[in-house]
Amino acid sequence: MNAIQEIQDGIIRDFARLEDPFDQYAYLLRLSSFLPVMGEEARLACEEVKGCQSHVWLQSEARDGRFYLEAESDTMLIRGFLYLIRKCVNGQPLADVAHADLYFLHDSGLVENLTADRRKGLGYVKAEILRRAAACLE
Repeated sequence: MNAIQEIQDGIIRDFARLEDPFDQYAYLLRLSSFLPVMGEEARLACEEVKGCQSHVWLQSEARDGRFYLEAESDTMLIRGFLYLIRKCVNGQPLADVAHADLYFLHDSGLVENLTADRRKGLGYVKAEILRRAAACLE
């Protein structure tokens, strides 16, 4: 099991302890405050992720064979998801990120109550992160 899987399993356990969906979303909103704020200048230098209902900006780089991600959104809910995704992939080996499943999004039960557009948008974010990691491997 790699570190990304271990982190995801921990996230799933954390949300499983909160049986009430309201408590889960309150926790997700609380986590959004831990995502570092990306300044306006940094956002302008990023391409927005296309297809998202919310505005989502990603900035990534590879250093010493590891993947580093900065992320921002204009909505608290998506910021919470970005915090968790970043927690999974930040500082991890490029190959692990490029092939990551990021199954916690579904296995935590969080996305099942999202609108179809939000689920689709998170799928675009996930795909873009994996694409960027794979591009760094080349």
